[in-house]
Parts: sequence; structure tokens; C-alpha cells
Amino acid sequence: MNLPLRIQHERTAERVISVDGAWGQPGLNLSHWPGNTTPAELRHDLSTGAALAFARLPLKKRDELAEGCVAIANNHYDTDGACAVFAVRHPELALARESFLLDVAATGDFFRLPSERALIVELIVENLADAERSPWSLQFAGSTDRERTEIALCELIPRMPAILDGDVEPYADLWKPELEDARADLAMLARAARDEVSHLDLCIWTAPQDTTFDPGRHAVFGSTRADRVLLIGPRAEGASYRFLLSTLSWFDLVSRRTQPRPDLGELARRLNELEGSAPSADQAWRAQDVRSPSPELWFGSEDHALFAERAPALTPSRLPPSTVRRAIADALRASWEFPEG
Repeated sequence: MNLPLRIQHERTAERVISVDGAWGQPGLNLSHWPGNTTPAELRHDLSTGAALAFARLPLKKRDELAEGCVAIANNHYDTDGACAVFAVRHPELALARESFLLDVAATGDFFRLPSERALIVELIVENLADAERSPWSLQFAGSTDRERTEIALCELIPRMPAILDGDVEPYADLWKPELEDARADLAMLARAARDEVSHLDLCIWTAPQDTTFDPGRHAVFGSTRADRVLLIGPRAEGASYRFLLSTLSWFDLVSRRTQPRPDLGELARRLNELEGSAPSADQAWRAQDVRSPSPELWFGSEDHALFAERAPALTPSRLPPSTVRRAIADALRASWEFPEG
């Protein structure tokens, strides 16, 4: 569909094809975000999947669903959103690359790792909007965040076929460092003990003693199907802990039913009580807002960003792994919903 591309942060009265985000915009919505209004027959675990389902429709049906729409828009810039925009704008090109396009989108939104190729493309898409690393940084000069990401999206979409087909060396600075990190992360996880607690949708990795243990999100969630992950790094002075909830329990999924999230704030309070540390201390148990797409709980300093690949804020806790594991398991059980009947 030859419509202009937009990043728009606010709802407007115009009808648009809104992809990935869901912000009550009039028109057609193709999204997996909570509150989306994607037509039932087009729903998918990924917004890219919904956009590909739209792309497969006969042209007449696509025109009917998008009647009156004046743009293809998203309210943020990320990989799944960019892939969805590409599928709507260039349906034939996207459908010819459907399987790999879905792998790339899952690498972005679910932190999966289906292949190194998918990770490379995900890194390129994300970093092309980086104000400092992007080859388009001069075009970003003086722009707002919305303008910068819109420029990146408009520059990216015509280049998507070549990038998806393997023309990635021109962007080597955007993916080679992170790819090496991901390889090291996978090797780190391979040396750790792994415990899949299936009935709690939880995977626990415990590193060898006195090993710095901070594998990145893509290696972690790319190595398990669990929604919840606990990383334990035993040290002589205690152990580091990082407990992550994936985006699977936030997005509106079609393929699986996820359990309600535990109260991370209450869990942090309980662990601080066991630790004997005040929440305001320099080193304490801390939790991000459980309503965010992929929140975390950890012991350490306060400075830890949402969606961070790694956690430099971690410091050793005095609590033994058995105590932390039990507290987390109790919190998961307390939030669990059992099917009726």
C-alpha cells in the first residue's frame, strides 16, 4: 500500500493503518499489544504476523479493511513494528520472506534467538535509529525523538529486502560487537546448571562458583521457552540475583495462555525483609513496575534501565539461593490461576 509512513505519539481523528502499537487510533489496527483491535481472523502472536495475515488477503479485502486510511503508522520504533510496516507497505516482498521476517520480529519483541541471522537483522533495525551509531546520524541532527525515529523508519523500509536477504556488511558496526557478546553469553549459559521448573513457567540458571554471571536477555530468553527466568551467580561473599519476566506475559498472544504476573514490588519487600536491608539503601532488592512489558527484580544498585540487555547494577546478596528460590516460587504460586472445572 503506497501510503506515507508515520511515527505518531498521539491519537488523531484521521483513519490510519496502525501497526504494532495500540493507542485507540481510528482505522485498521494490526497489533499484538494489550487493547488491540486487530480483526480476529488476522490476530497473531506478533504484530508482524498480523500484518502478514493482512498482506495475504485479496487486494479487494485489504482495501475494504483499510478504507479511508491515509497513512501507515506506529507510536514507537522497534523491530517488530518495522517488520509489520514493511509487510503492509510491500506485501509481496514481505510474503516472499515470511518465515525469516517472523524470526526477526520474535528476536526483537520476545528476545528470542532463532538464529544469528535473525539477531543480526534485529540489531541493525534497532541501531539504525540510534542517534550516535546510525549512519543516518547527520539526518537526525536537531530532530525530536519522534522525528528521528520516523526518519529511521522511512530510510529503513526501502532497504529491508536487501537487509533481510543478507546484505548486512555495510552495517557491521551496528551488529558485530553485540553478536560477539551473544556468543559469549551462550557459552556462559552452557557452563551454568539449568533447572526448568515447568509447572511455574520458570527457568533457573546457576553459574559455577565465583563466575561473573550476567548473560544478556537474547541469550537467556533464546535458550528457554519459559516466561520467567532467574539467574544466580554464587560468589564467596554471597550471590547475584536477576529475576526477569518476559514479554510473553504482557502481549496479547494467540498461541499460548500465560499466567498472571507475581507482585514484584511485594516480592522485593519480602526479600529486603529477609536480607535485613532498607529499600532506600545503596544495595537492596529492587523491582520494576510489573505492568511494564518485561520487568525485573534484582539485588543491587537502583540504576537499572527497563529492557536492559545486561545488569551492571547487580551486587552480591547475603541470602542463599535456596531462600531466594523459595521466595520467588511462593510469589509465583500466589499469583497462579487454575482453570475452572
